[in-house]
Amino acid sequence: MRLSTGEHNRFHPKVMDKLIRKIEGLVDRPRRRHGLLKNRPLWYQLWTSLYALEDTHLAVAAYSGEEFGTSHGARYLAVYGLLQALFLQQDAAQNLCQALGMPVTLDEYPRLKEIRETRTESIGHPTKRERGKKGQRTSYHSITRMSLRPEGFDLLSQYSDGRLESKKVSIPDLVTDQRHYVVDILERIVCKLEDEEAAHKEKFRMEKLTAVFPSTLDYHLQKVLLCTTTGEDAALGEAHLQEIKGALDAFREALARRGIELDTYESIRDVYQSLEYPLGELQRFFDTVKAGGRPHIDPRAADIFAWYVQRQVCELKKMAREIDQDYAS
Repeated sequence: MRLSTGEHNRFHPKVMDKLIRKIEGLVDRPRRRHGLLKNRPLWYQLWTSLYALEDTHLAVAAYSGEEFGTSHGARYLAVYGLLQALFLQQDAAQNLCQALGMPVTLDEYPRLKEIRETRTESIGHPTKRERGKKGQRTSYHSITRMSLRPEGFDLLSQYSDGRLESKKVSIPDLVTDQRHYVVDILERIVCKLEDEEAAHKEKFRMEKLTAVFPSTLDYHLQKVLLCTTTGEDAALGEAHLQEIKGALDAFREALARRGIELDTYESIRDVYQSLEYPLGELQRFFDTVKAGGRPHIDPRAADIFAWYVQRQVCELKKMAREIDQDYAS
């Protein structure tokens, strides 16, 4: 999702919304979701970070000069909330990158670190901030009440060495700059996820899952059904049953080569689980008949099992086609 300057304005609030939605969709794709879920703490970190990005984006967007308030208390509350939202948003962006294995830090974004410093000095630890060993650089900060306005405020800073500083903090600049750089981080995440997905698809684009199922599979399924119906030629029925099992094993192995396990797709997992019992019953039926014994189930029941296996294998072939179409897109 590489967007040129002409395609969007990073400063527009809707851009961040779109990127968050894009990331949610990319990490929720079955193969990636299944891989991420193997590390539950990182999975939780990923989604809470996305939620926090969305929530803080709403909070920052809600800051309005028109609703700034007329009392000093309301104005302080608005500024406290905005600065804290910016701080949390930065944490969420960093933690999201960490959860996805991306070595992105605020050291790459000096302006974000400046915004972070402003928050810490203004409302984080204003009454005593110690930096360096044993508090070598201790400072004390306060917002000048009479300067507090929708556009910003004056921050008064006093240092243990006697220095006194006053700087003007522009709230629109904080919001605009942070939005620009957080959007840059989100764009990098989207590009990474999309590039990885594209590379994976390209690797297996020409390897069709539908090709795993032999052209004779329908014939084998019909033969198993015929042998259970007549109750004769159990050896032939058992041989065709083995062909079906072989196709199922081959499909499982083809998925594994792509890093896909059976439970990556719940629908595929459910089909395999549902096939365990009828396949086992059919195997036992044919084995018993071959040995000259009395089947443990009525041939009509075996016929139902064979019909069910046929139906479920058809479902698997349909799922294989859908995955092939996804890889071809």
